[in-house]
Amino acid sequence: MTGRSAAVRAAVFLIQLYRHTISPLRLPTCRFTPTCSQYAVDALTEYGFVKGSWLAAVRLLKCGPWHPGGWDPIPDRDGPVDGPVDFCDRAEHRDAPVNQGKSQTSVV
Repeated sequence: MTGRSAAVRAAVFLIQLYRHTISPLRLPTCRFTPTCSQYAVDALTEYGFVKGSWLAAVRLLKCGPWHPGGWDPIPDRDGPVDGPVDFCDRAEHRDAPVNQGKSQTSVV
């Protein structure tokens, strides 16, 4: 086990502890998708402790009334992509508001 992976695992453990103990006691107020805690876990596991922590801190700084929120995934790595790729690059999909917890379909 390297020092980097131990630091990442410790940080992810603390985030998961927050998500399962403190977060359920609060009202859901995150305006971002994915949530800030999920973003932090994704950034840490993808980029390591230093860059992942920086990305998570920048994301947390966006949590204010001056930022509209919405879809904000971690940035893509440069180079070849492993796994599924989302080819939808249409502006109306990128900038569309996110309705968390609401179904897009209705029964009449």
